Amino acid sequence: MMLKKIAASIRQHDWFAVGIEILVVMIGLMLAFQLDRWREGIAERRQEQVYISRLINDVQTDIPAIEYAIDLQTLRLELVNLLIAVARDPAIASEQPTVFLGAVNQAAFTYTPTLTSHTFENLRSTGDLRLVRDESVKSVMFDYYGFDEEERQFRPLQLATEARHFELAAGVLSNEQEVFMQDAWLFFRPHNFDAAKSAKTDDAGVAEAAMRLQGRPQLVAWLPYVRSLQLDQLEAHNSRLGRAHKALEALSNYAREIQAPAAGVSN
Repeated sequence: MMLKKIAASIRQHDWFAVGIEILVVMIGLMLAFQLDRWREGIAERRQEQVYISRLINDVQTDIPAIEYAIDLQTLRLELVNLLIAVARDPAIASEQPTVFLGAVNQAAFTYTPTLTSHTFENLRSTGDLRLVRDESVKSVMFDYYGFDEEERQFRPLQLATEARHFELAAGVLSNEQEVFMQDAWLFFRPHNFDAAKSAKTDDAGVAEAAMRLQGRPQLVAWLPYVRSLQLDQLEAHNSRLGRAHKALEALSNYAREIQAPAAGVSN
């Protein structure tokens, strides 16, 4: 309809009317474009809220897993410290016999929690990371997940340290002791460690195993490396936990910041 009016005005050489009608068309197009931009902006802000909420949930899921890893590595540090003490004085093994037997194999175990990174990876792979407008929030998230990726480069070294320990410790326990520990205490965990400390077993067999440990100079010399491994793991987990809390704080603050304006727009 508007184009017909413009054509009619041109035929009548009514240039003033032509100008007005073209101006009306241009204003209409600009208003339509701005309306589309406004609607798109609302959709993006809502999508941003969804992503931030999912990131918060991911980090909240990670924190207990990291705290568990810290507890577990602290336990294993205690195991290797016990082995070092028994290597100096085999009689110490009888004070916590079950823990000593488990420590022979478990002192070199390591554990790294798997972070919940699905949302962040989705943001990066789809280009939707642009929806998060706060650069400081993005920086904190890159630091959190980037640190975890960097630490995983040391996993082969950790596995090699574990394997070397198993090789050196093989035969310290008798076959009967190995079977007993596998059946009764396959793994020491934070929830069962106190029970293991108070559990009793054959004192004579424990004393013999302690003497076999002391009689293995290569194993005794290896124990400080195992201890260093556990200390490194603890440091990494504590650093990971600190980054998790920092990320959660930044995300939570940003979530509160973007909630109120978006809520007002949607009403």
